[in-house]
Amino acid sequence: MAQNLQLLKRRIKTSQNIAQVARAMEMVSASKIKKAQGAVENNRPYAEKITNLTRTILTHADLEQFDHPYIDQIDSPITILLAISSDKGLCGSLNTNLFKKLIELDNKNLKIITLGKKVEQFSRKLEGEVIANFNMGTTLPDYSIVFKIIETIDNFYANNKPSGFQILFSQFNSIFSQESAVKDILPIQAHHEEVCLPYIFEPQAQGILSELLPYYLEVVLYSTIIEAFTSEQGARMIAMQNAKNNAFDIADYLTLSYNKSRQERITNELLSLANNI
Repeated sequence: MAQNLQLLKRRIKTSQNIAQVARAMEMVSASKIKKAQGAVENNRPYAEKITNLTRTILTHADLEQFDHPYIDQIDSPITILLAISSDKGLCGSLNTNLFKKLIELDNKNLKIITLGKKVEQFSRKLEGEVIANFNMGTTLPDYSIVFKIIETIDNFYANNKPSGFQILFSQFNSIFSQESAVKDILPIQAHHEEVCLPYIFEPQAQGILSELLPYYLEVVLYSTIIEAFTSEQGARMIAMQNAKNNAFDIADYLTLSYNKSRQERITNELLSLANNI
């Protein structure tokens, strides 16, 4: 009986320690997600403006006289995929859902750029070739990571003829909902309906496009990266919240069992004393 009570006390202490660790990680993620959401909201107007402006100009530009890898329609089996995940776990099913989506896309002609250690480790097991890998980090990603990824993409476009460029990431719907999604980035698609512009181009729309396209890719990449980071923090906060609650529930149940066992021991000792009188 004494050994059982000591075992219960150790298990209660372990459960309480786990709950404290989970609560600390929950609070850290809560502070990070607030900053990340602010970055997403501040970046969204600029990203939407650049995206709409680029696609609008494409509808008015003479593309037969303008050649750029970001808009060229190439018939090729090769596709570049940027897969974004977290560097660490403890974020629920976020990475698992991402891996399932990656398996659906996997083929031997897929050229994968990974951002995050988890997706890098998983991608090595697939048929697609990993051509570059970068770390996501544990803080809000710096804008400089975008230039490294674009350099890899441009080098691949210069030496090969891929049909396009896609991003696999965790789309942030809310703190409680993150969804694995694939976004087609290149080639850039013009607006299906011609938009009337309130301005004219000097000298030509093609000259503006050549300067605008690099900014377009930068903005889309960074917007997606910080959204994926926000999803990671939201998923981790909820996962740690659930872990904390479960640990406290286990501690309460073990405490109840401990008290029952201790009371039973005391009752048996009293009965033993009463029988000896």
